[in-house]
Amino acid sequence: MRDNKIRTRLMILTLAILLLSALGSMALANQAFNTTMRKSTFRDLEADALYVAKLLADYPETTDTQALSAFAQATEVRVSLVAQDGTVVFDSGFDINNLDNHAFRPEIVQALETGKGSAERKSSTQEAPVLYHALRVEGNKDFNIIRLATTLSQLESYSEIYQQLFLGGLATLLILTVLVTILSIRRITQPLEQIHAVVEQYSNGNLAARSAVDSPQEIAELSRTMNTMALQLQTQIADIEARREQYSTILNSMTEGILYLDSQLIIQDANHAAVLLLKGEDQSPDALKQMRLAQLISSNELLSACTRTLQEARMQTLELSRFGHLFGETAILVGRRKASSLRMAINPVLKEGVTTGLVITINDITELKRLENIRKEFVANVSHELKTPITAIAGFSGTLLEGAMHDPEANQRFLHIINRQVVLMQRIVEDLLLLSSLEQQNASPVKTWTAISQIVEETLEACRFRSEERESTIEVEIRNPQELEMLVNGMLIVQALANLIINAITYSEPRSRVKLIIEVNDSQVWMHVSDTGCGIPNDALERIFERFYRVDKARSRRQGGTGLGLSIVKHIVQVHGGTVSVVSEEGVGSTFTITLPRDGGELSEIQKKSSRLFDRKALKGSL
Repeated sequence: MRDNKIRTRLMILTLAILLLSALGSMALANQAFNTTMRKSTFRDLEADALYVAKLLADYPETTDTQALSAFAQATEVRVSLVAQDGTVVFDSGFDINNLDNHAFRPEIVQALETGKGSAERKSSTQEAPVLYHALRVEGNKDFNIIRLATTLSQLESYSEIYQQLFLGGLATLLILTVLVTILSIRRITQPLEQIHAVVEQYSNGNLAARSAVDSPQEIAELSRTMNTMALQLQTQIADIEARREQYSTILNSMTEGILYLDSQLIIQDANHAAVLLLKGEDQSPDALKQMRLAQLISSNELLSACTRTLQEARMQTLELSRFGHLFGETAILVGRRKASSLRMAINPVLKEGVTTGLVITINDITELKRLENIRKEFVANVSHELKTPITAIAGFSGTLLEGAMHDPEANQRFLHIINRQVVLMQRIVEDLLLLSSLEQQNASPVKTWTAISQIVEETLEACRFRSEERESTIEVEIRNPQELEMLVNGMLIVQALANLIINAITYSEPRSRVKLIIEVNDSQVWMHVSDTGCGIPNDALERIFERFYRVDKARSRRQGGTGLGLSIVKHIVQVHGGTVSVVSEEGVGSTFTITLPRDGGELSEIQKKSSRLFDRKALKGSL
């Protein structure tokens, strides 16, 4: 495996540079040494040539060959005397009879032309590089040129000595340089390794790690910059995490469901409300992620709306029914009244003008639609309930005005009918006003501690006329051994019980029995009203507390009911913090149960406030 560490690469690069520098230095030094030695040798040869010329000038007629040979031997220089025609007349190193003509030797030609000449070549006799210097002389009849020569063997020995000295010094220098380089590289790479270790911790998510590098300056600045960057990243990530947590908290606390889909209609994100609205189960929003919308909601209408939004980049809205895992018309058919209604707003997510995804907002409008239907039914029922008495009053009063008032018998009969219709209208208006007052926000009737026996007595008195009219019997059983009182608005509770008992009498056969059982303990009161009447169908049990809802409309109107009695009972119980329920079987009878807190909910509320106040004081004391 290749070693790509910066230390190794720097070491190799440094050694290569040092080696090239050493080789180059050695080559240049050798070249300079050789050049200097050649120049020095040429100068010596020139000086020796002048000396020989001066020596020979003293004896122009004769040539002292012994002196020249002694000089050549002493100086280790070859001395040659050459005539004008190139003939060698004397040579200290060779027999002149064996020498070639020197007329065309470069140094001879140059000396004849300029007075002196130099050359370097491999000698044809000695087969070695030789330095030559020739000097032209005048006044000697035997020769014209004095030539001195010396071989380079001495220079080579000098060069070897020089190279040995140079290489030794160079090796020492290289060793010192390598050591210094290693220490320098180590000083540079150690901080880099520290920074690398910190960077690895950053890559593993530990942004709290810090590097402490003081030198060299450039790497120390890099270390400080990295520490600053890590701190900034840590701050930004913490801020992003806080914002994400805040976003997630806000998203999951919304009552509206939110779905974020990509362009392939795959769910990328969802909130808790979306899970509850679409699956009806308390699951994590992650259960919807990476699920295709068609898998979650089987509705062609919704898929078509999503496709249009992706194509047109315009918001689309639609309403969809849900029952269990069913949507649309199937949910309505199977779930009937239990099907929930969802309003969906599909918004495009745009990036640079291109739709990259969708955001679907889901609102549960089941209660809104139910209230809207109740409002419509209420208006229709009020109109219908008032239409009959108003029509009767208008008709009979018109008949009286047309002359029937002069007929005493018809006059009395018509006036009784008109009076009965007016009383019915009055009862409807009074019940509506009572309901309106009970439905007011923060409605809180005045409550007093009231004896159970007093409530029963007033209730029986309120029902006396109806029970006598139907010859029915009201049986009362009070289970209150400690004779505890209850904190209520007695008039409203009496009205609620009277409404239940009168309904029980009305929907039972004449001479039937109605039971009123009241159970009391320290915290709650239960009031049961039971009859043996016709009972209530199961599909009507959920609606009997709605205004003007009648199970048997014909019988109810015939008995003079307003259709508001049970609705008034429900609201009276609610303002007292209680509940009302019913159990019924057709042909057997019904039992209505009112459950109320005995203290009217006041004591528990006071206890809560007291606990909060105590906790607040304790907290301040601890601070």
